[in-house]
Amino acid sequence: MAGSKLRRYVGQKVSVVRWRPPATHYGDTDTFLTGTWNDPENTVGVWRTPESDDDPVPISSLPHQGDVSDIQYVTRDSFMVGSSTGGVRLYRHSAEGDLEAVNCWDKVHAFTTGPAPCTSLACSGEQIASVGEDGKLVIINPNQKKPARVLEGVGGCSLYAVMFVRTHEVLTSSMQGHLKLWDLRASQTAKGLLFSPDQVAVCNLAGHPTQQHLVAAGGEDGTLALWDMRNTAHPFTIIAAHNGPVCQVQFHPVAPEHLFTCGMDGQLLHWDASASAKPSHLSYKGTQDLSGGSVTVWLGSEVSRGATDTTCILQSPLPINSLDVEGATLIAGSDNEAIYVLGQLLKKRIDDMVY
Repeated sequence: MAGSKLRRYVGQKVSVVRWRPPATHYGDTDTFLTGTWNDPENTVGVWRTPESDDDPVPISSLPHQGDVSDIQYVTRDSFMVGSSTGGVRLYRHSAEGDLEAVNCWDKVHAFTTGPAPCTSLACSGEQIASVGEDGKLVIINPNQKKPARVLEGVGGCSLYAVMFVRTHEVLTSSMQGHLKLWDLRASQTAKGLLFSPDQVAVCNLAGHPTQQHLVAAGGEDGTLALWDMRNTAHPFTIIAAHNGPVCQVQFHPVAPEHLFTCGMDGQLLHWDASASAKPSHLSYKGTQDLSGGSVTVWLGSEVSRGATDTTCILQSPLPINSLDVEGATLIAGSDNEAIYVLGQLLKKRIDDMVY
């Protein structure tokens, strides 16, 4: 549970927050990005969290055309931004701390009548996957002017989320509740999965940081589903989570027995399954004992019976659209025009790791 909580009003609805990756695997980060939406002058901003318990400090910002729908880092110094105008842009942190526009792919998502919003981005090395309300899956190389590949009508309807399961495998989710696993090396239709027979839209996807076959999905009906991609006949378990659509799901990158969700109901929930985890030897991010430690806890019988400790660590009067966690600090962005910083998160768990 968070030990400190800061709130900074920014005067714009915050749609996306993302930590800048640390300089090294053993380092920390104090810099994060924000994207805004539903504003005549949307922005992409850079913020820094001071060492003292002070509010985040703005460092730099750039105007952004359309709503910022997603932000994903490609490298520590460059990141992709998706827009409601259907475009995708590549930005870079300059040595002086400012933001620089590097490349753009306008209208990669479009209807015959006009632009279609880009809804989600995912990165794997120099491959960027983008999906949109036009139902397209677009693969972009940041060093090329044109998309490397465009898969038309992937879902037959709007696509809401995308993630890389492996370097060559992409998972997409749709407004009709369909998940599809695509092999980018093949030209045939991918394996299809059904989230719910009631055609509940899947709003967000998150992969486990060390086990590629474990995927968490947030539903429009407020449910949290856990999938074992080795057995895709049905979700491993479905949990009632929020009183409205789930906006984002994320495993803690170092302590993945902890999971976080935020939603349209204004709640940010911490899901703690550590009581069901067997001891494991940890060195840092992903170098774990795979014989039955925390990496498998979400597919255990205790979780399927609902034996997780769930805590609401933040309640906002308006939707919490995005979250990101790095080390002992979580950030979140809300429609009440605020950025939240929750410190001392799982501090003992992080301190107990062997570096």
